[in-house]
Amino acid sequence: MTEDFYDLLDVPADASQDEIKTAYREQVRVYHPDHNDDDRARAQFTAVKKAYDILGDPVERQAYDRLGHEDYVAKRTSGLPSADVWQSSDSGDETSDADEEPERATATAGAGSGASAAGESGSTSTTDSRSSTGASAGAASSASTAGSSASAGTTSSSNAAGTSGTTGTGSTGTRTAGRTTTGTTGTTGSTGTSASNADASAESEPGGFGDNAVVRWWRRQNFSLPLIWLSVVVYLSGLGHFASANQSGLEALRVELAAAGTDPDALATTLSSGRYGIDSSVTYLTAFELVAPPLEGTMWYAALAGAVGLTLLTLLGVRAYRDGDTWGPVSIDETIVVALAVTATTVLVGGPLLAGAVLMPMLFAVIVRHTRRGPGWKPSYLYVLPVLAPLVGFGVAAADAATLAVDLAALVVLPIVGGLGLPLRATIRKHFGW
Repeated sequence: MTEDFYDLLDVPADASQDEIKTAYREQVRVYHPDHNDDDRARAQFTAVKKAYDILGDPVERQAYDRLGHEDYVAKRTSGLPSADVWQSSDSGDETSDADEEPERATATAGAGSGASAAGESGSTSTTDSRSSTGASAGAASSASTAGSSASAGTTSSSNAAGTSGTTGTGSTGTRTAGRTTTGTTGTTGSTGTSASNADASAESEPGGFGDNAVVRWWRRQNFSLPLIWLSVVVYLSGLGHFASANQSGLEALRVELAAAGTDPDALATTLSSGRYGIDSSVTYLTAFELVAPPLEGTMWYAALAGAVGLTLLTLLGVRAYRDGDTWGPVSIDETIVVALAVTATTVLVGGPLLAGAVLMPMLFAVIVRHTRRGPGWKPSYLYVLPVLAPLVGFGVAAADAATLAVDLAALVVLPIVGGLGLPLRATIRKHFGW
C-alpha cells in the first residue's frame, strides 16, 4: 500500500527537487491517459499529479514534511484520495468542480485560522493578518486581513510573512491539483500553474488536436480486451478456412475416430497412422493466395516486410517528435497501428490463420505487459505461452517433422483452450470483479 507522497513517486524523503521531477516524469509516462487507458490508471495519475504539486513546490514540501502526510492531507488537500485507495480508485484523472469547491473552502479557512506560518503560503504576503474573535458563525476578519475568513468561535492572530519563488501582495492559499487556491484579491504568483501541465500532451490543450469530442471519446476507451478477443477471432476464422479447405480429409478422420471409440490406444494409433488427406499447416499456408502477387517471389515478401518496417519507423519518428523518447513503453494506440500493419501483410501471405497466429502472441504479450505496468491486476506472462503454439507448429511442419497429432495439438488444442484463458479471465474480472 502506498504510504505517502514520497512512496507514491518512488523517491526517498530526502530526494532533491530534480530527483522528484524526474520521478514524476517517469510516473506520467506510465499513468498518463495518452499512454495508459486502464480505468484505474486515471486515479493513479490524479494522485501522482497532486503529489508532484506538493513535493515539487519547496514551500509546500516544507509544510508537508512538518505536518506529516495524514495531517497535511486532512488540513490542506481536502478531496485527495487516501493512500489506501490510490491503487484502486476508479475516479477520473481530473477533480470535478463539485470536489474542487470544498478544497477552495478548506484552503481559505486554513489561511484565516492561522494554520499557515512563515514559509507555508503559496505566494509572498507582506500583510499583517490579524483575525478578531468571532462571537457567532461567519464572523469576519479585521480590515487588515486580505482574503482570510475566521470560522465560528475561533481566535487566531498570525503574521503571515512567507517567501517563495513567486511574488504577489496580500495573497494566501494552498495549491490543489495543479492550481493555486487563493482567499485574497491580491496578485498570485506563477507557481499556481502545475508543472504537470507542461508534461501533459500538447494535443490535450484547449483548441489543440485533442480538444474535440472524437479524440476525447477515443482516449476514454479501453481497447485492451477487444484487441485480444479480436486476435482470437481472427485465428478461429483461419481455422475455419483451413477446415473448409480440408473438409474431405477431416471427414475421413472423423469416421476413423468414431470407429476407435474411447480406447486410448486405438485413438493414438488412428492419429499417428496417417494424415487422411489433411494438408500440413505449411502446405496450407503456401497454397493460400488471397490476391495474385504483383511482384515475384522474394520481392513480394520483402515489400510486405518493408511495409511493416516503415510503420515501425513512422511510429518511432512520431515518438521522437512528440515525446523526445523513442524507447518508452508501447501505448495501446501504437499497438493498434502495428496490429493493423501486421494483419494486412500476413493475411496476404497466409490468410487469417497466419494473421491470427502472429497477432495472438504479439497482442497478448503487449497487453499483459501494459496491464502489469498499471495498478490492480497483474496477469501472468504464462498466458502468452499457449498462443505461441501455432508458430511452433508452423516451424515443426516446415522441418517436415509434424504428424497429424502434433498439428492438432499445436494448431487447435493449445491455442483455443489456452488462448481463451486471458480474454475470459479479463472479461470475468471486468464484469464481476473476480
